[in-house]
This record gives sequence, C-alpha cells and structure tokens, in this order.
Amino acid sequence: MAIWRTKKPATKQKIVSDLRKAGIREGDTIIFHASMSKAYWICGGPVAIIYALQEAVGTDGNIVMPAQTGQLSDPAKWENPPVPESWWKTIRAETPPFDPNVTPTRGMGVIAETFRTMPDVVRSFHPYHSFCAWGRQKEEIIANQPLAKSLGDESPLGKLYELSAKIILFGIDNDNNTSLHLAEERSNVFPLIENQAAFRKQGEIVWRKYAEIDYNSELFIELGRTYEKARDFHPTTIIGAPTKIYDMRDLVDFGTNYFQTKNH
Repeated sequence: MAIWRTKKPATKQKIVSDLRKAGIREGDTIIFHASMSKAYWICGGPVAIIYALQEAVGTDGNIVMPAQTGQLSDPAKWENPPVPESWWKTIRAETPPFDPNVTPTRGMGVIAETFRTMPDVVRSFHPYHSFCAWGRQKEEIIANQPLAKSLGDESPLGKLYELSAKIILFGIDNDNNTSLHLAEERSNVFPLIENQAAFRKQGEIVWRKYAEIDYNSELFIELGRTYEKARDFHPTTIIGAPTKIYDMRDLVDFGTNYFQTKNH
C-alpha cells in the first residue's frame, strides 16, 4: 500500500516541483500514462495529479490522455474473459454505442478516468481509441479522428507528434505507451485485420466493418529498451513513482525505423 512506503504525504505542489525537475515546462504539450499504485500516498489522489499537470504546463500547454473503450469491441474477439457465442448477438444488438460524453474508459487507470470527467476536458470520437485533451489546442488535437488508422497520422497521436509533445510514463513502462502505435502505423510493415464497430444511426445500432493494423503493444518493451540504450536514457522519479519522459518525435521516429528494420 502507498501509505506504508510514504514518509510524508505527497501534495500537488510537490508533484509540480518534481515535474519541473524532470524538465516539464509551461507551454509543453504532454501525453500522460500512469499507474498511481507506484507512487507515494497523495493528498487528493488523481485530482491532485491532474491539477499539478495543469499547473506545470500552464494555460498555453496541453494535456492528453488515452481514453480507450475496449468494452465496446466485437464480443467475438473477447479473450479476458471470453463470453459464450450464444451471447454475441444480444451484446451486439443491445450494448449502447460509444458516446464521448458518457462512455467510461476501460483499463486506463483512475487518473485517466478522472481526467475524462473534468471541466474543460474534451474527447475525440472513436469507438475504441478515443483520447481526452485539455489545454489551448485541445480541439485541434481531438478533431476528426478517423475510424481506420485510428492511431495514425490523422489521429490525436499524429497531432501530438506535430506539436512536439513529451510522453510521460508515470509508474509504467512502454507496453502502456500508446504513442508507439503511431510508429507501428508509419512503418507500413504490419498486416491489416478486419474489425467492426457499433454506431447509432436513426435510432438503430449499426455495425460497420473496417480494416486496421493488428496493434501489438507486446513489442514495445523491447523497442523501449533498445531506444534507451541507443540514447543513453535514464528514468527519473516523480513522488516515488519511476517515471520515463520521452521526446515523442524522437521516440516515434526511432520506433518507425526499428519496426522497418526488424521486419525486413
């Protein structure tokens, strides 16, 4: 438990101080991934972390967090756990489709889910791979996310790349680094699979098929280690949580080349 490894409660200002020491500045655009379980006990929990991030980047900066919703995917592909095939038809017909204002995140952690519900936070429209954003360019970041290539150049990840974003992995490693899916897309070496997603059309639920990469974050740990060795990269610590902060452009460019080289 966080209490047992904490000598002194962490505060919003302590988080801001640690972010500053780690190189986060006013005006920065950041994409934040986190596991609170690795941090010290925090006064205010996830809300304090979000307030600290907002103070650190200021009103000219931007904060983005993934807001994925795997619970809305085709039940035929569910594995953890699977459901009986006899349920599939009912699930497809009765599960409310994605609503950016209502649908909760799944597996994103308490910080991302809290961020989703906060004032002035907006969300992109994608049935599985949405993102939430706060800051000066939030609307630009989330606009027009495509159904296919949902993590490619036209997605919020592509916009973050153009904005020279910083990636913050707070208490987690690269297997949770969503930005590396942009490297998968750009490498053009991964096969496409057929997917489908539900939409509401004239009051009815309609499933649309589309092709996309079979995204695979299991490859990202080895990629991250290779990058860190090549760059002589050293992690930092923010309120007790081991933290990695990357230049998104540099990491994605490295990752794109890594996948192209590894697959040929």
